[in-house]
Amino acid sequence: MRTSSRDRRGHIIAALCLALILISAPAISAPAAAQEAVFQVLPDGTAYEASIEVSGDTYTLWTPGLLGERVPLQVEDLEVLGPMGPVEYREEGRGVITFPEGNYTISYRVPVRNNQLVAAFDTPYNVTVVLPPVFKVDNPLIGMVSTGGVVSPGPNETTEIAWEGARVVEVRFYTAEREILLTTFGTIWLAVAVVLVFPLLISRRRGGR
Repeated sequence: MRTSSRDRRGHIIAALCLALILISAPAISAPAAAQEAVFQVLPDGTAYEASIEVSGDTYTLWTPGLLGERVPLQVEDLEVLGPMGPVEYREEGRGVITFPEGNYTISYRVPVRNNQLVAAFDTPYNVTVVLPPVFKVDNPLIGMVSTGGVVSPGPNETTEIAWEGARVVEVRFYTAEREILLTTFGTIWLAVAVVLVFPLLISRRRGGR
């Protein structure tokens, strides 16, 4: 049985309408990739240097307080760097800085206290913390990496810790000497505990007979 010319015309019209709909439909853009932030701890562990990608005309430098509140971050050597070098910025208070609309890299230095680095962002960032060879994070008793951080060896015997799409990251690092001190201290206390507890257990066994 042959298909009538009317049916064929109907199929052609339907196909043309579908093609027009697909052509005129707005393109669905992929989600924007998170921007990058890199924190390099100095060899002596007294400070870290930050390099943060920003887009727009405003950025807020802040850190979580004891109760999770936003505390302005006190930084040193702050620069807003564009393709042609540093650009002028204004400090608006409470850690807010403004600059001409565009894409920049913000760099600064922050002192480190108690071998602990905390970084916070208003939007998700891909974050990398680089530790010099002298520092470690593996021992959970004296080291710590916040949720989502992946620890891996970096170039020149450094340690790199990376997060994807993070708003707050935290690292507590230590030296090999401190780990040895902790191990030695723990061994001494374990020996003392054995010396004190073992005679007590013997006496109780004898008393129970």
